[in-house]
Amino acid sequence: MIYKKLLLKRIFLLGILFFLIHTLSYSQQKLVLTINFQDTKNTTLQQHIDIGSELQKNENYIKSISYFLKAIKLATATKNNELLFKSYMKLGNSYMYSWKNEKAIEAYFNALTIAKKNKSIDQELIAYSGLIALLPLINKEDKAIDFSLYALSLLDKASFRNKENHVRILTTICDAYLAQGNYTEMFVHVEKGIALAEKLNYKEGLVDLYIKKGKYFRHENKWEQAFECLFKAEKILKENNIANAFFPKVNTNYAIALCFYDLKKYDDAIEYLLNSIAFIKEKDLEKDNVIHTYNLLAKCYSEKENYKEAITLLNKVIDLKNTARRNKDIAANKFHEQDSETFLLQIVALRNQEKAAKQTMNYMFWGIIIATSAFFLTLILYIKKQKTNQATFKTLLEKISTLEENEKEIFPKKPKNELKNIPVDDATVKAIIGRLNKLETQEYFLNPNCSLQSIAKKTKTNVTYLSQIINNYKGKSFTDYINDLRIEYVLKRLKNDKKFRSFSIKGIATELGYKSDDSFVKHFKKKTELNPSYYIKELNKIKI
Repeated sequence: MIYKKLLLKRIFLLGILFFLIHTLSYSQQKLVLTINFQDTKNTTLQQHIDIGSELQKNENYIKSISYFLKAIKLATATKNNELLFKSYMKLGNSYMYSWKNEKAIEAYFNALTIAKKNKSIDQELIAYSGLIALLPLINKEDKAIDFSLYALSLLDKASFRNKENHVRILTTICDAYLAQGNYTEMFVHVEKGIALAEKLNYKEGLVDLYIKKGKYFRHENKWEQAFECLFKAEKILKENNIANAFFPKVNTNYAIALCFYDLKKYDDAIEYLLNSIAFIKEKDLEKDNVIHTYNLLAKCYSEKENYKEAITLLNKVIDLKNTARRNKDIAANKFHEQDSETFLLQIVALRNQEKAAKQTMNYMFWGIIIATSAFFLTLILYIKKQKTNQATFKTLLEKISTLEENEKEIFPKKPKNELKNIPVDDATVKAIIGRLNKLETQEYFLNPNCSLQSIAKKTKTNVTYLSQIINNYKGKSFTDYINDLRIEYVLKRLKNDKKFRSFSIKGIATELGYKSDDSFVKHFKKKTELNPSYYIKELNKIKI
């Protein structure tokens, strides 16, 4: 009995001791966790960036985006501007690699804003390099050149002058000049880039720059020098483990194949193009260099009179271009404005050649006639639509110019009705109309909160009186009145403001006070019978 009591007592004491040790340990852990909370957040932030970077390196761009977005959220919460800038730049790169160009622009501009806030020349240059690389893809070559010249002016102040980032910036500047077709200016920067990249033993930069140098010599019809540069790029790719090698491999093969095609060495060209197609994956099919690869391969087979293979490939090119056009965002759509009708025309021509070469294949005759008829019918309708749009645009432009000179409205009011059922005297009506005209002058209609109620308050009346006054004195409903003011404003501003024309449709809609770009497009088309994108494109053509 005594032994049992002693045993129970010992067990009880051991239990208390265990409880005290556990409680003390928990308190210490809680204290350490509290002290290191901020460090843990930063560690997690860096881990998100590292994981996203690794996914980006392995060309898993979609998944990398989710990690960079998490990193941005954490960096914002911890006010870590250094890593916030880095996250936005990497996010922009992943968006660009996955052809989400509008989102890429937004990410790069966010990075640029942070760089300017940080007063960091290095960060500013890196952000500009991202924009310079992207802008030619959406037909903004002039803007890319402007940014390039500004970036060059900052290089002397950058800490990474004569380092790899310096080479990257020169490479992106070359892209801008190449997209503009300015081979002479591009070559100057290519030479500087190659000299620096060789000094730094920077293989990725050398590959890209040698491809561009090869393009320059091809443009000059200097085939020996062109092949020398392109084979150097090919050799570097084979002998080194280059990160994100898909683009340089496809670009190198395409550039070499293009030279062989120019020299009518079609078998050699086909060999290089098939080499690219062998490692192209499903996710790569929307990329423009892949589409160009298939198109050049079709041309090679056509020259070799292998019409069946050429037709199959051209049909694939049409499908890929249509898919790319559907999946790319608004900012990138202009890069894909070339219509599929061009390729359909090539198909029809090839089928006619095949018929001439193979007279025995009579069963194809009606198929060709039907396809040709359908194509030309589509082409006629397309041309007719283009002519109608051109005429509408010309008339609208003339009307705007005339009315600007006379300071009249583009969308005039309907014939004035007699004022009815407004129990206010003439002086009060005149005062309300005066305030209404003042709001027009102040461009209050651009305010997203502009409504019948808000204007009634500002004109010191109620919504019923105001609605009737607008109906009688402006000759239109309130909704038409506001939309006419907005569309008239945007027509004039787009005509006279080149910078405004570089905005996205969504950006323009926001400037006008619309809640969505769809609403803006609908009202613009209703008033002008044109899409705003068409109007902007035509304005840019005539270089107003």
